[in-house]
Amino acid sequence: MAETAIAHLESLIFGALLLQSEAFRQIQVLPLGSQAALLVALLAGFSQAIGQSIVLFSNRVRPLRFFLSLLMSAILFAFGYIFWALSTWVASILLFRGDWTTLLDVIRTLGLSYAPLIFSFLVALPYLGLPISTLLSIWSFLAFLTGLKAALGLDLWQAFGCGVLGWAVFEGLQRTIGRPLAGLGRWLTNTAAGVNLVTNLKDLEQVVSRKAARVVKEKLK
Repeated sequence: MAETAIAHLESLIFGALLLQSEAFRQIQVLPLGSQAALLVALLAGFSQAIGQSIVLFSNRVRPLRFFLSLLMSAILFAFGYIFWALSTWVASILLFRGDWTTLLDVIRTLGLSYAPLIFSFLVALPYLGLPISTLLSIWSFLAFLTGLKAALGLDLWQAFGCGVLGWAVFEGLQRTIGRPLAGLGRWLTNTAAGVNLVTNLKDLEQVVSRKAARVVKEKLK
């Protein structure tokens, strides 16, 4: 088997889930490391979209639109991943005088750190969606810190500062110049689905709970 990151994707994901520094070092040196990182991000985005699929079922979305919506959500998630990687890279330059050569390191690190988010489909569970989402986000951030330490040679606090500043820059851009892009993303997703989708976790939990209650009620009749 060829020694590429794609060929070893399963072990890399497993290593990231266990917060192993070696997995993040491997994705930096194996061929096709950037492609493997992007694939992990796409899988995480696809899983997140599946977690919201109860909304599609509830609105009786046609099969073709259903899969188009899942694909669009995964692609938009991947775009967000690229922008977060860029903001983290900028943060590393501001804090630690990095240079352009570290950009791909950050992209590969962040992509692999999304491994816990592959379980995002679990957010559709009634009453447990929000706690699971919070747990997965923390898990992913810890993986990111592990990866930054391994890829950029930072200590824990340097990695933490870099990750937090990168996140803050990303959130700031989202809430300012990124608003039109976010609106475009929602429009594309809703257009693909043919309905206005629920994306807020609390609202999504309510949809799931109502759906489950209807099923129970019908069975009791």
